[in-house]
Amino acid sequence: MPGQGDAGDRGARRPGGGGGKPIPRRTGGLSLRRLGGNDFEFIHPRCVEEMELDYVEGIEIRQAGDPEGARDALRYALQGCGDNIWVHNALGRIALEDFRDPGLARGHFGYAFELAQRADFSGRLPRDRVPNRPFYEAVDGLATCYESLGKPEEAGPLRALAARLGGGGGADRPRGRGTPDGPQGGSRNRGARR
Repeated sequence: MPGQGDAGDRGARRPGGGGGKPIPRRTGGLSLRRLGGNDFEFIHPRCVEEMELDYVEGIEIRQAGDPEGARDALRYALQGCGDNIWVHNALGRIALEDFRDPGLARGHFGYAFELAQRADFSGRLPRDRVPNRPFYEAVDGLATCYESLGKPEEAGPLRALAARLGGGGGADRPRGRGTPDGPQGGSRNRGARR
């Protein structure tokens, strides 16, 4: 990421790289920015950007066919930023799709959902905004977990909430599975317009 150091700096703190765990950062949680009218977008904690290279590495490892290695890399990213919704969603996808463990996946998607809910607002979260996408992925993943666990009565209200907040119906659901956009999503700035 431009201006955030290079990969050589990152290697000094990776396990086996001589540095051990990343330096814990104050995560600060999610907040909201009004876009105009009743529309909002999430502002993600600074640590999301700081741990982006570790997130990207985890996604690349999964794409290369190593879900266990990806899980380890993503867990490492969480050590540096526990409030990173993109990482929780990626870990949820790995648990659900690669390890077929909807209970574990529910924990990751559920935590991502709770992080977003803590922002406490009433309004609309446009789905096309990069900062809002992980919220919708978390809702979709959590609902899918409940369906996989035979609890469709838990999934329905989540999907209805997503439709209400997104301002649309079922056709507005996220289309991609597996690899989330991640914080880079075209713009690396927290809360950047897209």
